[in-house]
Amino acid sequence: MSDDAGRSFPDLERADPFRRLGRSCRLDMREDELLQRFAEILQDLFPDSQACFRLLDGPGSLSLVYATGPLRPEQRERLAVPRPAPGGWTAERLAEWGLSLDDEYVPVFAAGATGLAQLLHHAGHLLGLLNLEWPEGTPAPGDGVREAVAGLTAIFSSILLGARWGMEVRHLRDRLAKLLDHADAPILLVDVHRRVRLFNRCLERLTGRTRAEVLGQDATALLPPEEHARFSAAVLAALRGRPTANYEVRLPRAGPGAGGHVLLSFNIASVVGADGESADEVIAVGQDLTEIRRLQRQMIHTEKLATIGQLAAGVVHEINNPLTSVSIHADYLAKLMEREKRSPQEITFINRIRYAAARILRFTQDLMSFARPAGDEPEQFDLPAVIDQSAAFCEHVIAKAGVTLERQFEPAPKIYGIRQQIQQVFINLITNACHAMADVQGPRILTLAVADNGDGRVRAEVRDTGTGIPEEIRDEIFEPFFTTKREGEGTGLGLSIVRNLIDKHQAEIRVESEVGRGSCFRLLFYAV
Repeated sequence: MSDDAGRSFPDLERADPFRRLGRSCRLDMREDELLQRFAEILQDLFPDSQACFRLLDGPGSLSLVYATGPLRPEQRERLAVPRPAPGGWTAERLAEWGLSLDDEYVPVFAAGATGLAQLLHHAGHLLGLLNLEWPEGTPAPGDGVREAVAGLTAIFSSILLGARWGMEVRHLRDRLAKLLDHADAPILLVDVHRRVRLFNRCLERLTGRTRAEVLGQDATALLPPEEHARFSAAVLAALRGRPTANYEVRLPRAGPGAGGHVLLSFNIASVVGADGESADEVIAVGQDLTEIRRLQRQMIHTEKLATIGQLAAGVVHEINNPLTSVSIHADYLAKLMEREKRSPQEITFINRIRYAAARILRFTQDLMSFARPAGDEPEQFDLPAVIDQSAAFCEHVIAKAGVTLERQFEPAPKIYGIRQQIQQVFINLITNACHAMADVQGPRILTLAVADNGDGRVRAEVRDTGTGIPEEIRDEIFEPFFTTKREGEGTGLGLSIVRNLIDKHQAEIRVESEVGRGSCFRLLFYAV
């Protein structure tokens, strides 16, 4: 370093700035932190110097200015290097990036007099410009200083580029994670051991589970036991390059009072690892089929209603006329036999005729209610008042079953609909609930509840402590003519009528039940 005689700076070999640079500048640091660390190393090497960094994030795009002293205003954004152009960079290429070539070095610091300009570049990427300057009276930097600064700058440029790439990778990773997390589709990511790595918000909402309780756990814990083997086989197949399409599964809903299942369809495929070849994760992107299946069932149900309605209109007319005559004459004969004191056996026979006629008439009335619900004009009304009226109509059923009636009516908005039809809905539900409790040995409690659901709808519930509905027939209870009652106790149309009227009001009905504990029919009506 004989050409730098008279300059005051520590011996470069002893100071080992290269090792210090490698240790103090990490790829996970921000750009301003990296520049500060590098500036400190330069100032320790050259105590009377000042360093200015101008970083670029694209051609002509100045992204960051970092200086250890005040700059000359006219030079703050002017990027220039002395001739000749640095190796590998032509004047035209520098001009594309907004850099110019000067015949001699032009100071950028207010107190600067002499210095050097060093490009920050690595692997063909131009990152910015370093100006290292000394004040008036300081000799111009010689070859030893230029070589040392060039070497340090080359190492720093590689670190800076790595930090930028790392930041972009983290940004892309975070953005991808946010996109997956906020996607309007259930997304599950598991590793080779089936441990959950991603459980997005849509899955949280559908299953009622939080990612805190799911992440890191075996994904099969989300599934019913009978699905464990099938899911494991699908994950293994995906890892071996065989994706699975339309994998349908019913996931149980978690959380207090949740109950029920959500039906999902997943496409399962592998995620290639860092080596670009082997798969180390499996992603399952799904679709919620619950609503689709509900709408399909509703369409089928509506078609059945239309068919049965057409049939019912003709059948009821043909049955009612002769049946009315049978019923009237059977009543007359029963009274005549009682007056004439005919034998008990004869009176029993005629009463059986009366009972059978009454049963057929009751069936035809249900059939007409099913096929042609009561008309009237829709209006606004308070749901609790209508439920009270329905309960009043069912007093004899409630008393006969020995049921205790409880009301839980909270303030709620009015709903819009046909009062008589909604009243019929609750008459049928209350009657069914009482029948479900008729043979219960424990408490027989019927709870009628109304509350604001908080989403623009009014929630009504009919809860009983009856025998409950087995899960395997829960989807069939609204089908026409389906009944679990004993022979002669029901027509199988009560809940079908309920479903029909609920659909006409654009409302929703849900069923929760536990065998031996009771059932809850939850209805959701749009508020006015």
